[in-house]
Amino acid sequence: MSYEAKEKNLEDYSAGEPQQTVTDEINHQDADVNLALADDPHRGLRMRHVQLIAISGSIGSALFVSIGNPLTSAGPLGLILGVAIWCAVVWAASNCLIEMTCLLPVDGGFIHYAGRFVDHSFGMALGWNYVITQLALICFELVSLNVIVEYWTTTLHPAIIISVGLVAFFIIQIWSVRWFGEIEFYISITKVFLMIGLTLYTFIAMVGGNPIHDKFGFRYWKTPGPFAGEVNFRKVLTGIFDSLSWATFAVVGPDYISLIAGEVKNPRRILPKAFNSTIYRILCFYLTGALCVGIVSSSTDESLLGAIAAGAPGAAKSPYVISMNRLGIPVLPSLVNALILISIFSTGNSFTFVASRSLFSLAQKGQAPAILKRVNKQGVPWVAVCVTLAFGCLSYLSVSSGTVKVLNWWINLVGAAQLVSWTCIAITYLRFRKGLKAQNLLNTGYLPVKGYLQPFSGWYVLVWSPIVFFFSGYYLFYPGSFAGPDFVFAYGSIFLFLAIYIGSKIYQTVRMNQKQFIIPADQIDFVSDIDHIDALTQASEAKRARKPQNLGQKISDFFF
Repeated sequence: MSYEAKEKNLEDYSAGEPQQTVTDEINHQDADVNLALADDPHRGLRMRHVQLIAISGSIGSALFVSIGNPLTSAGPLGLILGVAIWCAVVWAASNCLIEMTCLLPVDGGFIHYAGRFVDHSFGMALGWNYVITQLALICFELVSLNVIVEYWTTTLHPAIIISVGLVAFFIIQIWSVRWFGEIEFYISITKVFLMIGLTLYTFIAMVGGNPIHDKFGFRYWKTPGPFAGEVNFRKVLTGIFDSLSWATFAVVGPDYISLIAGEVKNPRRILPKAFNSTIYRILCFYLTGALCVGIVSSSTDESLLGAIAAGAPGAAKSPYVISMNRLGIPVLPSLVNALILISIFSTGNSFTFVASRSLFSLAQKGQAPAILKRVNKQGVPWVAVCVTLAFGCLSYLSVSSGTVKVLNWWINLVGAAQLVSWTCIAITYLRFRKGLKAQNLLNTGYLPVKGYLQPFSGWYVLVWSPIVFFFSGYYLFYPGSFAGPDFVFAYGSIFLFLAIYIGSKIYQTVRMNQKQFIIPADQIDFVSDIDHIDALTQASEAKRARKPQNLGQKISDFFF
């Protein structure tokens, strides 16, 4: 309620209206304003949506199909070690993002924070780097849809599958964030069931519950052994690093939670739980998955090596499916392929959501065309969604260039760009922390939530991400192994990031006369948007207290 309206009510009181009536009216109108905050259609994501979107964006075909590649180069133990190292980096990044995101759950997430806590040009470079990452991932998943369908038939033209995927993404994304959240919630449950099912399959099969009653247990850890190939320091080290490099592509999640924070109901209640569950997703999906494939398949399995070398379609090169065929299990391979197809669709849908919101955030800060700021009545940035899907049409390259070749392009581009993003997130957090310290806000209860092991977590991400990026193309420097296109895809993202950063910095200096290299710690803005978020939190908690939860909501809260 405005100040002028309250003054008018006081004038009515002086004219003889009872004071209690005036006070009640003011309180009622203020309550209406608070309810409007709590019912903002732009913030339509609930806890269960956020949790499943985090799972959806982080679990794609890599965990079920391409995980066979690092298994053959690292062996079962090498695979687990490589994945564990990178999972620790992602968990540390989650500890950084939880503090920034819960304090300021706004559109753009860590892209917004980079421009606010470090520098305008830094935020712009990170934003475009991340958009390129997500666009590449959308193309990867669309091409992967065709690869999965080829498991059943090779007569269907690739352009048909890609077109169906693009149209389906558009229909789901364009209506409202609540519509997207509901559909993604139910589709993403499929991934959870698939991972649980494959874990149960591994246990049952290894103890002899298979048609040939082969109790193989940990046979492949003994023969050919825990590491692939000849066991020497160099071979073991490169194998573990290959596994780690695969994990940089496959293991993500907390970055998605940060980016969707501006569309979450009651964010300061929901987001801490979503971030803190990162460790459980890591243990239940990634490390368990790495353990299972090392049990069911040998790193020297000729069928696995042959399928990878030949670029076999769909689940044909999945260690799980290869083991099912070896054990003579019928029907199940096709069922797994069908569930992987749904999983890939869900992941591509999440990437489309995140990419469009990243473009929307850049446009809000004047770092992308203003037309991308347009939203519909439900708060969906429909122009950004359309532009995102237009770039998804690059997937049609696979029609002429070959599916396997194009998939490798996207994988190499995504892995490198994600490492740049993780490095920037670490830099942003350390500046955020330094700003809090400089303004005496660090240990005063100003932060709604604190991450674990800080500032060690921030430094851990900052050290590991550049190291992995620097050595990601190590194979190019073997004698006679250098290839120009491979070098571009392995290291091109850092040059693109620097080009955007330097170009923006020159513009800021020459045209805007802003000569500071970085925002001073004592000038970092920790005030803007805080009052709005505090009011939103109070309104959401008041609504929650006023409206008792039904049985379904209580069950949902228990699981999610």
